[in-house]
Order: sequence, then C-alpha cells, then structure tokens
Amino acid sequence: MSSIIAPLLNQTIDYVKKISVDGYGDETYTVIYSDVPCRWQEEITQEILINGQVVTYTIKAFLLPNYDLKENFRVIKDSKNYTIRKIDHKYDISGTKDHLEAYLN
Repeated sequence: MSSIIAPLLNQTIDYVKKISVDGYGDETYTVIYSDVPCRWQEEITQEILINGQVVTYTIKAFLLPNYDLKENFRVIKDSKNYTIRKIDHKYDISGTKDHLEAYLN
C-alpha cells in the first residue's frame, strides 16, 4: 500500500548528512541519502517542552517512512543547510508507518 502523502512529494532534499566526531574532536559529515523526495513547508512551529523551554522550528518536511533519520542530522536543500530537530512518525489506520514529519531549523 502506498503512503497517503506520496503524490504530494513534489520537491527534493539534495542531501542528508550524518554527523560524527573524529579522533581530533572535529565534526565530519557523511552523506547517507541524496535526492530524497519530500514535501517542504516553510512555516514557524513552536513547541513547549516538559521543562518549559520553548522550541521553534522553521521548516516542516514530509518524507516516506523508509528513511532512517535522526535528530541533529544535517539536511541540504537548494544549497541551504538545516538541522533536524525533531521527527514524528505518522501511522495509517492499520497501524503501519505511513510517513515521517521532520522539523528543522
């Protein structure tokens, strides 16, 4: 069964990069995905965490569930760098993972 959002994925994330730290304490980046289909929305979303901290996200990206994304991964789209701050997994009525919603800054 296809994802309900599949027909809406009309944009592309250029690269998704994983961050690691080398032996000298420097950050290194490894491209783990390229040309990722997505729906890209520029919108400001705020969330209040349990400790009272207010977090603001500026981008919401919808992706298919077959991408293993983590918080703090780097996303490059249209030569601009973003950081994944939060990922929500969305499920269909049968309980199958339908898509991901990634919140970025």
